[in-house]
Amino acid sequence: MGRVKYAVYQTPGGETQEQKAYARVITCGKKTTEDICSSISEASSFTSSDVKGVLEALSRFIGRNLSYGYGVEVEGLGHFLPSLKTKERVNEKGKIRMDVSIDGVTFRCSPRLKRAVKSGSRPQKVKRSNVSELTYEERKAKLVAYLKKNMLINLTTYQALIGCTYYKAKQDFVQYEQEVLVIREGCGTHRVYRLA
Repeated sequence: MGRVKYAVYQTPGGETQEQKAYARVITCGKKTTEDICSSISEASSFTSSDVKGVLEALSRFIGRNLSYGYGVEVEGLGHFLPSLKTKERVNEKGKIRMDVSIDGVTFRCSPRLKRAVKSGSRPQKVKRSNVSELTYEERKAKLVAYLKKNMLINLTTYQALIGCTYYKAKQDFVQYEQEVLVIREGCGTHRVYRLA
């Protein structure tokens, strides 16, 4: 039997906030609908296809009723509710109006499901896999070597190259730009960097 694994991270912090440590679950992978269907099929007289059909019908039932404004409670699983997004805007007459739209679904776990999850063994601390062992100077040297060969780099490629989090990659590039080591081009998901 496995255990829930976790790693310790630091909140980003900033000029007004100090960094704080917090634990984040490191999942062992993902169980899919196929896994659910196989497991239920092995423990009952239903075929895997029967179970899949029931799960699809349940999903449609929940979605349809949430869209009608109902809350849906599945005993032993939890309570589903539609969630709203509110945006204020000023109309042409200068009055503040609220635009309200459906934003998604909120889920409140049932007490029974909570007890089942909590009844397992104590969580186990593991080493984070996305923490770079490199110093700032070593990361900078690796970046320069990469850019001399490839001309451009984005944050995702840098993360893989260095072995760090997205937050750490952003932090590094703020510093690289302040040192005028790199120049930013593009914006959003198309942002890339080249040597200055």
